[in-house]
Amino acid sequence: MRVKDDEKVVRIYQAAIKVINQDGFQGSSMSKIAELADVSASTIYLYFENKDDMIKKLFIDVKSKIAGSYFNHDMEFTPSKGTFRAIWLNHYQYIVNNTDEYEFYKNFSNSPLITHIETEYTTDYCPVFESLFNQSKSKKIIHTLHNDIIYSLLFSPISHLIKKSKTSGITLTQNDLIQVFEASWRAIAI
Repeated sequence: MRVKDDEKVVRIYQAAIKVINQDGFQGSSMSKIAELADVSASTIYLYFENKDDMIKKLFIDVKSKIAGSYFNHDMEFTPSKGTFRAIWLNHYQYIVNNTDEYEFYKNFSNSPLITHIETEYTTDYCPVFESLFNQSKSKKIIHTLHNDIIYSLLFSPISHLIKKSKTSGITLTQNDLIQVFEASWRAIAI
C-alpha cells in the first residue's frame, strides 16, 4: 500500500486552483491538473475518488483557510469597532496574498456545485462570527440585522475593491482601506 504524501495534496490543490480558474469546472481535466502538479493522474486518484471529490475537498480546504484568515491567534474577540476593523483588514490581506484561492472560492460559491457542498458539509462557515455578531447586537454596537446581511455589508466591499484593483492596476493605500472600512462600519453600526 502506498503512503499518502501531504505535500502532493498541496501541489494537487494548487494545480487544480490554477486549472479551474483558467478553464472552469467543466473544462478542467484531471490529466491537466496532474501535469501541472507534477504527479501522475493515477496519483490523484490515490487521494481523491474522482474530480468532484477533489473539487469538493479543495473547496472545503480553501473555505477553512479563509475562515482562519479573519483572526490572529492573539486577537481578542470583544465586541468593538477595533475588533471588526482588525478582522476586516486581516481578511483583505488574506485575499491580496491568495488571489487564486479566493477566485476559486468565489467561482465555486457562485456555481450550482455549491448546493451539493452545503447539503453535505453543514459545518458553519465561521462560528466565531456568529458569536461576535450576536454579542455586538446585544451590546447595541451593531444593528439587529440577520448575520448574513451584516457579513455582506461588512465584507463584500473587499471583494469588489480587489477585483477593481486587479483589473485597473491601482494599489489601495492604507488610508483607502480605512475609509472603505469606515463606510462598511457605518452600514452596520448603531
